[in-house]
Amino acid sequence: MLKIKTSNSNVKFSASIFRSFTLTIALTIVMLSGILHVYFEDISLKQTYSSTLNNLAQTSQEASIMAVNASTFAKQIYNDMNVSKLLYFSSGDPLDTSTAMAQLNSYRATSLFIDSIYVYNYQTDTFYTSAEISANSVWKSNEFYDTTAVQMVKHVSDYKTLMPIPRKIPYESLKLNNQEKERDCYTFLLYDTLSHKDEKNVIIVNISETQMHKNIDGMIATSDRNTFIIDDRAVLVTNSWKNAMLTDLTHKPYIQVVLGSGENEGYFVSDVDGVKSLVTYTAPDVLGWRYIRIAPYSVITSGINHMRLYTIAIAVAILLLGLLTSYLISRKLSLNVNRKLIKLTTLETERRNHSMALRQDLVRNLLLGSGSCHPQDLEAKFKLYEIRLEPKKYFSVTVLKIDAYRELVEKYSVGDRSLLKIGIMNIAQELLNAYCPSFAVDMGDDRIAILLNIGEPAPVSGCNLLESLWHQIQSSVRDYIKVSVSIAVSTTGDDARSVSRLYTQATEALFHRLFYGHECLIYAEQIESLKAKSYVYPISKEKVLIEELMLGRITEASRIFREIVEETAGYSYMSYHLAVSHLAFAVNNAVSTIQKNNDIFWDLNINALLSGLNDAELVEDMYRPFFNVFERVSASLEDKKNTRHDEVVGKIIAIVQQKYMFQELSLDTIAEEMGLSATYIGRLFKKHTLNTILNYIIEVRMNKARTLLHTTELPIGDIAEQSGFSNSPYFYKAFKKINGVTPADFRKNGRLQDEEVREIS
Repeated sequence: MLKIKTSNSNVKFSASIFRSFTLTIALTIVMLSGILHVYFEDISLKQTYSSTLNNLAQTSQEASIMAVNASTFAKQIYNDMNVSKLLYFSSGDPLDTSTAMAQLNSYRATSLFIDSIYVYNYQTDTFYTSAEISANSVWKSNEFYDTTAVQMVKHVSDYKTLMPIPRKIPYESLKLNNQEKERDCYTFLLYDTLSHKDEKNVIIVNISETQMHKNIDGMIATSDRNTFIIDDRAVLVTNSWKNAMLTDLTHKPYIQVVLGSGENEGYFVSDVDGVKSLVTYTAPDVLGWRYIRIAPYSVITSGINHMRLYTIAIAVAILLLGLLTSYLISRKLSLNVNRKLIKLTTLETERRNHSMALRQDLVRNLLLGSGSCHPQDLEAKFKLYEIRLEPKKYFSVTVLKIDAYRELVEKYSVGDRSLLKIGIMNIAQELLNAYCPSFAVDMGDDRIAILLNIGEPAPVSGCNLLESLWHQIQSSVRDYIKVSVSIAVSTTGDDARSVSRLYTQATEALFHRLFYGHECLIYAEQIESLKAKSYVYPISKEKVLIEELMLGRITEASRIFREIVEETAGYSYMSYHLAVSHLAFAVNNAVSTIQKNNDIFWDLNINALLSGLNDAELVEDMYRPFFNVFERVSASLEDKKNTRHDEVVGKIIAIVQQKYMFQELSLDTIAEEMGLSATYIGRLFKKHTLNTILNYIIEVRMNKARTLLHTTELPIGDIAEQSGFSNSPYFYKAFKKINGVTPADFRKNGRLQDEEVREIS
């Protein structure tokens, strides 16, 4: 009783002290709220300035990225072999021009930021354009709708190369349906700065201000209505919520303060359009632009005023809460102490109930070889934790591995997966304990180990268990837990000191699930025998595989690949590891060679090929990244082959069109000029045109002869010679065979038809 009374007095005294302490805190908070108001106002301004600087820095970074990307595009276009024909040649082949224009369109389509691309050739005074706004792509400078671009290239030395030039593209001359008169953009010029000539070839990349403005707006954490960018002349270089691009803001007083400060960054409070505001500015990049943000002063300080009210409210709440708490303490503190004592008793009970976790740790450490494995030490611990195993008797270890575990991870949480493994352990122990003592342990991830205590060693099947019992465990797990497990059974050990070795043995045996498949049963003794076999990597098959891959014969390459890997099933797991590693590096080198020889570019990560060594559950999973690479190689080679064929056929046609009048023109001379086999080009031309090269030569010559007969008074012998025929008799014979009439009759009939047409008209 004395102790209880003493406790009650202590409770009342503690409550009194708590009330006084609470009152003191509340009064102190109220007094400090007024003192700190001015202090927090200054801090708020600095925090707003710091936050705004970060936002403006992000905006500057986006602008710099725009400049870097535009510069990269311009350089890439400048160095493009196809585009260079537009840039430097005074007269180009239509096929080259078409190819180059397609390349320009491809460059423009790679980014939403690019509005248009111009290539200016000063020798021909011609603009080659890629722009969505106009269907015409070739313009003489005196006809070009973008007159400002014409003036820029005429005085290109006045502009810095690869620096953004804010401007408006005029569209009035195009008379567009959408009534768009002009478009805002940033123009980047790239030209030869080493040349001292006034006239230069120029690459022009126009970046859309609309797309750039959207991207910059997205970098501002709050409203962007008061954020804009000016150049060193106080001219807007992007549209703002009040003014259009290229508006002169020098008449604004706060702009004059920014320009006259001489600092790269800073802030000040000023009147902006009749509103007291915080003006923050910075010039962080090499573009020479200033990034300005305006925030109303009332918005910044509103939080401080609210904070003052909240402080007073909090002080009152603390006072009331303290008084209420002191009352409750004096009434219920004793009961709380008693409840805590009850909880401590409950915790002690729960700690005893957690012995299962301690048992799991003991056996897990034994399996991993991290704890004491001496039978005498373990005997006392097994008795303490009520584990029905005898350390001095024979042991066997069985490892269960959950199949398709990655799908299980995606489907269930960590807690749910733990419950599933507990269910598997309960099923296994219930079936095994009828034959011999066992203990199941969760080994993490997808593995469960079962320690078996057997009376005497058995040759293969663990502890004299029938093979049907292992299949019964697999069947029960599949039916009740809805998952499948693969099982590996170790050999037999003399006592507990062999447990760690047996666990390693069973775990290594499970690597062969790659070849056995899901829900397999593997005996470690059989796998151990494979380690004695010496594996020799089939380098000759690898060479055949690489040859087939280089030739694009993917079906045969895949077959040989499977054959090499499947041969390792009869050897140790390290043989499989060695073979796949060899194949990964061989395939990687072969693909690199194919890319280099065929001018093909796509990334190949060798780590993706080697991922099957650790991630694949079945050998088919390991095949997948390799076969994907094979298919990609095949597709790339086929595309490259078709492109080369088109180029060869186009060149044959061009040679015939240019040299049809030479009598020595033939399949052999064309092949010699192209440096290719006559048989090859003949077969390729017929495949793509359904016509032979000789027939095509005759067709071109005959078309020329018909034109000369119809439009000139030349003798037929001269026409035959100019058309490339070796002699007049052959020309007469060939002409009549193809046209059904002699050359003279063809000329006569053509003139009669012309006279009839004149009479009708």
